[in-house]
Amino acid sequence: MLGNIQIKFEYQSTLMEATLPMSEYLGSFCPQFNTQPHNHLVLLHKALKQPIGDISPILTRKKSRLSNILIVLSDSFRYTGIEKILQEFLYYLYEHGFQSENIRFAIATGAHRPPSEEELINIMSHSVYSEFRSKIVIPSPTNLDEYSFIGNTSRNTPIYIHKSVMESELIILTGTIVFHYFAGFGGGRKSLVPGLSALPTIQHNHTLSIHPETQYLHPNVKLGKMEKNPVAEDMLEATQMIDKPIITLNTVLSPDKKIVGIFFGELVQAHKEGIKLARTIYETPIPEKADIVIANAGNVKNYLQSHKALVNAWLARKEPHGRIILIAPSIEGIGGYRFENWLEIKDVKKLVDKMTKEGEVNGQTVVSTIEKSPYTYFLTEMSESEVELLGGKKIKTLEEGFQLATEELAKNGITHPKWLYLPFASYSVPVTSSSHPVQYWNS
Repeated sequence: MLGNIQIKFEYQSTLMEATLPMSEYLGSFCPQFNTQPHNHLVLLHKALKQPIGDISPILTRKKSRLSNILIVLSDSFRYTGIEKILQEFLYYLYEHGFQSENIRFAIATGAHRPPSEEELINIMSHSVYSEFRSKIVIPSPTNLDEYSFIGNTSRNTPIYIHKSVMESELIILTGTIVFHYFAGFGGGRKSLVPGLSALPTIQHNHTLSIHPETQYLHPNVKLGKMEKNPVAEDMLEATQMIDKPIITLNTVLSPDKKIVGIFFGELVQAHKEGIKLARTIYETPIPEKADIVIANAGNVKNYLQSHKALVNAWLARKEPHGRIILIAPSIEGIGGYRFENWLEIKDVKKLVDKMTKEGEVNGQTVVSTIEKSPYTYFLTEMSESEVELLGGKKIKTLEEGFQLATEELAKNGITHPKWLYLPFASYSVPVTSSSHPVQYWNS
């Protein structure tokens, strides 16, 4: 129909379509990346030949003396693409004298549920899983007997690291580098803290997202911010307290989960170089902020994983009345450890006070949800009661959400709302002006 536009999107493996008004449509905005085909094995071999930072003391050690090598993998909630290159990376280790019998794997679950066997196969690839299935460590973050206490950080975070890490002579961290809404960026040190940390460590670290004086979200705890971000700096400090040889193998992905960059080398320097590429890809220029932002979180498993898309959409929302329509199936519900209990408190001041005293893994996300969900319509498999607990409204179609948003905006005198679409909202970090260099740790 003239004057309308069709928005197509995949929802639980089904291609869906919505018809929305063309009037005031600002456009569809995606991450910027080179669409030329990338051969992930070529990228891997190039990265392995040119490690970032000086890791030669690690690689030239007597391999025969390394009887315990730990490769850390992200869990099923964070797609990294590592399964595409893991077998080839193992061949690289073998060629350099490392022995397969001395290698084991650990899954960096943080406070997430453990992966199923099917998920482990997807994380590792079928061939690697078949070879190492009896040598996979899956931590239980509530069981402190599995962890070693190695001290407190300067911000008084108690550091409990899984014993599989402390028993190892070489630790290889794998992951993917992407914007993170309170750790600055994912990848690098996050595989260990919070990945292989006990719950008290995760809780206290995440509580640093609350400013001690304002008792609200710390202004430096945000997307892309590393330097002076207390959460990010605490993670790095804790990781460096481990005092073990650590190297990293991190990917940068396109929105369609293709590997477009691989960064191998020293913990901080390799991560820093990966961030440069991630920023050029994921920062998504938009002409202006919109009254209605449609954000597609993809086929995320729970609300907690879709929250990153909500945070990104918030950056594209025009204040103070803008509305968000979030596409997030979330078939496992809200998710998270005790998350629903914290949401029930509602009052931000009481919530922050309780989190400060008790610690909470998802504290920052609770506060952020309370802020953003009242402006959000959810196209989701979550129940009405779950969406209501989040503070949002459940819808059945995009058209319904658009109509509701239009009606609410009209009450505030906005009769011709401008709107835009973020097809890959979990990856897209909207910017309305020239990019600013990432702030990283001083090195």
